[in-house]
Amino acid sequence: MSRLQTVLGNITFQSPFILASAPPTRTGEMIARAFAVGWDAAVTKTICLNYDRMIDVSPRIVKVNGGLKNIELISPVSPEKWAEDIRFLKKKFPQKTVIASISAEADNIAGWQKLTLMMQEAGTDALELNFSCPHGLPEMGMGNTCSDIPELAENITKCVKDVATIPVWAKLSPNVTNIKHLAKLCEKAGADGISAINTVKGFAGIDIETGMPKMNVNGSSTCGGLSGSIIKPIALKAVADIALAVNCPISGMGGIRNWQDSLEFVMLGSTTVQICTEVMLNGYGIIHGLKKGMESYLDWHCIKSLQDVCGKSLKYLKNHSALDNSFKLLPQINTEKCVKCGKCCISCNDAGFQAISMKSGNFPVVDRLKCTGCGLCYAVCPTCGCLELVENASIS
Repeated sequence: MSRLQTVLGNITFQSPFILASAPPTRTGEMIARAFAVGWDAAVTKTICLNYDRMIDVSPRIVKVNGGLKNIELISPVSPEKWAEDIRFLKKKFPQKTVIASISAEADNIAGWQKLTLMMQEAGTDALELNFSCPHGLPEMGMGNTCSDIPELAENITKCVKDVATIPVWAKLSPNVTNIKHLAKLCEKAGADGISAINTVKGFAGIDIETGMPKMNVNGSSTCGGLSGSIIKPIALKAVADIALAVNCPISGMGGIRNWQDSLEFVMLGSTTVQICTEVMLNGYGIIHGLKKGMESYLDWHCIKSLQDVCGKSLKYLKNHSALDNSFKLLPQINTEKCVKCGKCCISCNDAGFQAISMKSGNFPVVDRLKCTGCGLCYAVCPTCGCLELVENASIS
């Protein structure tokens, strides 16, 4: 058994890395190419019955600092064609895991069950229920609508489980007040796993010369989904919250760029991780670095299996009121590496406690009595190894 292998029920994932439901899994042919490159699992782009309404606009993807913003809809391909593609994928790659993402209107239980039976009969290994697309679909009573009203997600999950004979995951939205409550209801309804998170609702920005949105469709725009490293802190928080609230497996995603990011999600409770934006930016070939990096980490730390560190970091998470407010770290400046840029001094004086002074041509000096150990100076220092936060710092 590979150290990266994960067994969830009757599904064996050869590695924790899954291609998320997104443009990289737009067609069966694309998924087949990803499998051939080295991916072991993929979630299809979301399949629906009203696929003829999924007419994408142009443009629909734009770059933002730290990621992408998109207003792309779910799959315009018919369920029948997807069923055909799933059969092809399972025949050609029997050891790979294919997960069908499905969606219907929140009140169309018959539609959810029809899609479940179709994909199940086609041979998909599991289902992922899309409760979380933040743009376009909510106007149709789909996607994020199901996360906005947790009872809808609960009812859909239960009704899908009534006819499903394969694992069912609920994919949740970060655009909600209480994702823990949402996850609990889905688990209560029978969900075999939780996927989190989908994109974060946002706006790309405005061209200040024209007043037009930076991404507009013939002069008009709308809010869409943010993805990429910009949303990673939001995703980590959501995964940790869910891991502390439920007992079922979690497939974490949101801003994962490399194996290190993936490991953070695992340490906060993810049994698998899903990746989209980094593939959109750099292609299917990133899978080699993901696997090699994770294997090297396990080797270096003499860890037998990746699952041995799953949830390892959850024990460190506490409410703010439980944190030790008597503990303090103070900045210590390494004069051999300091370039005397003065950024620490400026930030401390204009946004801190006026604890750092700096005379022309000299190194920064920290006033121990004024410093509260907030960490702002460390955050703004541009020179690696110049400044660190330590107990009983020598700062004179």
